[in-house]
Amino acid sequence: MGKIAEKSDTPKDALAHEIKGAGASGDMRCLVNTPPHTPNHTPSTTNTTPITTLIKSPKAQAYIKQSRAHTKRQASRAATIKQRTALPTSSWKHATQDEKFRYAGHAADRAGGVAFSLNLSDDIQRKLQDHKNPIRAFTDRLNRELKEHGLAGVPYALTLEHSAKDKLHVHGFAIAPQDTLQALGDSLRAAGGVVVGKGRGRQLKLDQITQGTGWAHYCGKHLGTTDNKLAGNARYFLSQSMTKTAREFAGSN
Repeated sequence: MGKIAEKSDTPKDALAHEIKGAGASGDMRCLVNTPPHTPNHTPSTTNTTPITTLIKSPKAQAYIKQSRAHTKRQASRAATIKQRTALPTSSWKHATQDEKFRYAGHAADRAGGVAFSLNLSDDIQRKLQDHKNPIRAFTDRLNRELKEHGLAGVPYALTLEHSAKDKLHVHGFAIAPQDTLQALGDSLRAAGGVVVGKGRGRQLKLDQITQGTGWAHYCGKHLGTTDNKLAGNARYFLSQSMTKTAREFAGSN
């Protein structure tokens, strides 16, 4: 029996078969170790969304800038208030008028003093605004009334303040026994003049001091603008007895 001849691939034919399987280009790279094809196009790394577009708009950027400036001002104001309401570190001899007023506020607080705000009659306002020494003019009136009500020599401190409503009024504090507060209030009202109309019942506010230097700072918060509205100078005022009390307090701290 004759042998049936079987077709077998020669090495040359097998090589051609592999080449065909790899592709028409004849690329001879190993299909297993060949890294995946990476396109030449580089995708954009910037994601533009509606919110980023809004944030980058001129209007939004202006608002952000304004908000940051406001936050900075608030922080600066808070730091200033903290400094001005703290117990002064200067000795009484070297203390500024502002520091002496704060010493007095601390002393009044420790002694259980009272804070007051007093509205003035139109007539008294005009007289003080035109006076060369408005603080002296008002405290002379107040001292007469205090003496009249049996409170001569009571320690007190005060400032004049011109409000945004074009009204001149008084802020201050005093050290007086609880059983004399009615007489103190009557003295202040008399010194402030007769207020007519609805403001009569709100002429005087008299309360216990709860934070002496905080109130002292409040009393002088508009001293600069008030000074510009008066013919004379707006300044801090301490009575002789309050000066003595504040000096002693400063020396003990």
